[in-house]
Order: sequence, then C-alpha cells, then structure tokens
Amino acid sequence: MINNLILAAYISISPIHDFHITHTTLNYNKHSESIEITVKVAIEDLERPLEDKYYKKLKLGTTEENEAANEIIKEYFSCNLKVSINDIPYEYEWVGKEISSNLHDIYLYFEIPNIYQSEYKEYLKIENTIFLESDLPQTNIVLIEFEDHNYNLTFTRDYISEKIFFNK
Repeated sequence: MINNLILAAYISISPIHDFHITHTTLNYNKHSESIEITVKVAIEDLERPLEDKYYKKLKLGTTEENEAANEIIKEYFSCNLKVSINDIPYEYEWVGKEISSNLHDIYLYFEIPNIYQSEYKEYLKIENTIFLESDLPQTNIVLIEFEDHNYNLTFTRDYISEKIFFNK
C-alpha cells in the first residue's frame, strides 16, 4: 500500500515523459505504385501542438473526438512532413488513424499514390519539422524502405532535411 502511494506521488509530480519521438515509415509499394506512410506518435504529443496551433480540443480516440480532427492532422502533417522525388514535391492523401492497444500511441496513415515504377528515381528528399515548433526536446525518426534501399534517418531542430540518393 505504501509503495503504491509513493509511486502515485512520484508519477503526479514528475513529467509525463521526457522523450518526444515520432517514428515514421515510408514504404514504397511497387504493386500499387505508391508510398505508404505510417507515423507513430504519443497521443498527447500529437494533441498538444495541434490544439495550440488550431485552438481546438481534439480528444483523439474518445467519444467526444473533434469532428475536424482528421483534417487538422492532415493539414499539419502536409506542412511539416514533405516528400519529393527528383525535386518534384508529392502531396499525400489521408488514409486514417488508429489508437494503439496501449492507449498511449496513435498511428497515422497517409499515402502518396501514382509513384510510377517506370520513372527514373535519382533521389528522395524528406523535410521533417514535425513538432519542432515546440519548446520540448523532439526527435523524429524516419525509416525509408524504397525498392531495394533501406535508410534510417533522424531529424531534430538542427537537422530537418535529408536527400537519399538511390544510385550511389
């Protein structure tokens, strides 16, 4: 009993979590000729900056979820996660979201359709500024699975853009 009280007191005075990380996967699906994008982030890390920016409570994953939540998420990510191939910027489409079984994380799904296999792909450029406007320490990890190439990138306030050359 005393151990539970000590633990509860410690949790209530300590920050929720000190690490703010997004995990993003960009996977090229050659069958559908699309790039499938999955972003995993803590729900509170997603809600806090979006609620501050758009002045709307999102209440993600609850019965009171804001009707505009999907559009707000899509707009934010389209401005803060940019993908281009050979200097051609690609817009991506909202596919959906899913609350993880731990009720702590959320998965966001996007897709860039019509990345034709026959087109020559020299390089892919990623610009990732997700949640970097916050005062909290933020790290954005991106795994790229593109045809036979796999890359693991890390983005921070000091490093927001990377070009991946496929034929080197």
